[in-house]
Amino acid sequence: MNIITVINAKGGCGKSTIAMNVASGLARYGHRVLLMDLDPQAQVTQWLAAGDGLSSEGTLVAALLRRQTLSNVIQPSGFERLSFVASADGLEDLGREISHTEGYQSMLTQLLAEEHIADRFDFIVIDSPNQISPIMENAIYPADAFIVPFESTKAVKSYASIYKLLLKLRPEGDFHLLHVLSNLTRLLGQRKRVLQLMSTDGITPARSEIRSCGWLAQVDENGGSIFHYRPHSNGARDMAALVEEVRELFVNGPSAQPETEDAPGSAPETDGIEVSALSA
Repeated sequence: MNIITVINAKGGCGKSTIAMNVASGLARYGHRVLLMDLDPQAQVTQWLAAGDGLSSEGTLVAALLRRQTLSNVIQPSGFERLSFVASADGLEDLGREISHTEGYQSMLTQLLAEEHIADRFDFIVIDSPNQISPIMENAIYPADAFIVPFESTKAVKSYASIYKLLLKLRPEGDFHLLHVLSNLTRLLGQRKRVLQLMSTDGITPARSEIRSCGWLAQVDENGGSIFHYRPHSNGARDMAALVEEVRELFVNGPSAQPETEDAPGSAPETDGIEVSALSA
């Protein structure tokens, strides 16, 4: 089992959108995937109509409190091979409550181990909170790879605190990092400044980039998966490239095609809201 956490200390960077679509994209390749919403704002939970974001019953909150097993709160997502664990705003209160408990950072890791989740899934994708907290630490502790989206210079500057936390919890550095530009192709000056700041700070960009895409901005209202909502859009093409880059970290052998007839094609949907070219 491989665990991927999408993380950033700044809201509005596309973190939840990336988590949802990386999980959906991995499932399209035939992988068994578990998507976990660790964000108390519960955006992905609401996108999937998997909870109201308020009640903790049937969510990760209940599992961490040991009121329900983790297996009992895993539910179908509506997408083939993709399962889901919902969040609720009680996760934020729980984070404060456990902050003085010894070993609180590994609570999620323990749940995953106790219930042998590794035997049931090939990948776990975690949408982490957008602020440093005990819940974010639980999202960091078990991860094999981190996707860090940058949509502004503020996001790059805030990354220092995240990276410091990564090294505190995982001092051996036994993890992969993908620093992904997100939603910057309509703001070419800002994109250039972000890249310059990343270069100054020694942050290597991922090969893939999530371009500005109107369909991605709407996908939350349509189940969350760009591959099912607009499979031939630039958003789907970019998410597919990111999924392939993630797979390369873990999956050996030649590249495979997703098990779907709706794979992003060579002719993207263009309706005036997509940006079709990258510019440095």
